[in-house]
Amino acid sequence: MDSFPLAVALGLLSILCALCLFGLFQVQISEVVGTFFALLLRPFLQVNNSLQSFWRGVATFYRTQFLFKGQLDLQRVFFQFIGAVLYTVFFFGFNFSEFHLLALSMTAAGIDAGHFSSPIGAGTLTAFALIASFLFWGAVVLDLCGVTHTAPWREVLSEKWKKFLFYVALFCLALSLFATASMGFFRGKVIADDSLSSQSYVPGLEGGISGSSTGFSQDSAMFSRQGVNDDSAGVYYWIPIMANVCIPVLVGIGGVFAGWGVVTLIKFLMLLVGFLIISPLGFFLLASSLLVNIVDRLYQLVNAIFLLFAGMGSRFLGVFGWSAPDLKNDGDQVGEQAQQTGQGPQQPLEEGWDPFK
Repeated sequence: MDSFPLAVALGLLSILCALCLFGLFQVQISEVVGTFFALLLRPFLQVNNSLQSFWRGVATFYRTQFLFKGQLDLQRVFFQFIGAVLYTVFFFGFNFSEFHLLALSMTAAGIDAGHFSSPIGAGTLTAFALIASFLFWGAVVLDLCGVTHTAPWREVLSEKWKKFLFYVALFCLALSLFATASMGFFRGKVIADDSLSSQSYVPGLEGGISGSSTGFSQDSAMFSRQGVNDDSAGVYYWIPIMANVCIPVLVGIGGVFAGWGVVTLIKFLMLLVGFLIISPLGFFLLASSLLVNIVDRLYQLVNAIFLLFAGMGSRFLGVFGWSAPDLKNDGDQVGEQAQQTGQGPQQPLEEGWDPFK
């Protein structure tokens, strides 16, 4: 029991001594605390600064990829991406149909006969190629006229090349219309021939079915066969040939210009894949920023507690007539002396002890 008051007294005396030391050596202890936290924080600051510089470079690179005439237009980038996807669809549609049509032609000519079977019929491929040609060249004309902005023809090409592309697009549209109309004309001719050559039932002369068990009109059949034979060497003979010649021309020209969509889409995909590869570094930047912030707040807390204890020690020493130096007034006097001598205050070094200023 006798040792307890003594322990309390020794504890209070130790606290008073510590407070006095804090008050006497306030500047020195503050520098020690700041240097310790600067040493603790320096690696995180280096990592954080390096990652920030890296991401600034990445942002500049990605921004440069989408600049047009020195400006970034996000709406134009969005429409350009849509156009790249559409043109890529047209490109693969053209090449898919043309590849199978050429393969079927080679097979019909006896080259690699019997070793190729198309998953889609030749008629379906022909119709697909014609529809794709209509849509593609229509999109090109709309872009050149400024109605849509899915491709950069209007902004990038000169007036001479824009006129040239416009005429090519009109020619391909006219050629597509000609091929479609000719095939429609041929289809109508076939339907008309089928309707004339179809079997029909005619009333007999005596109220029954005619003598033929099928009721087929011999006159109509003879007329139909005669008409087909007469026209086989005429324009109807050449319509399928002309259509099958026009389609490769349309597909070939359209595939050249549709290749822009493939290249642009590959560019978008490469940029996306590159960003996904480096995106984990963003978590390192976030973690380093959080650690820097935590250490900064911890330093402020420790420094505030130290200043509280130093102030208490200064107050206690003030009872005995000791006063702590006024660092603010000393700094003002140094500034006034520097102004009188014509020399400005020296700037602190970049590698100062306080990493938070």
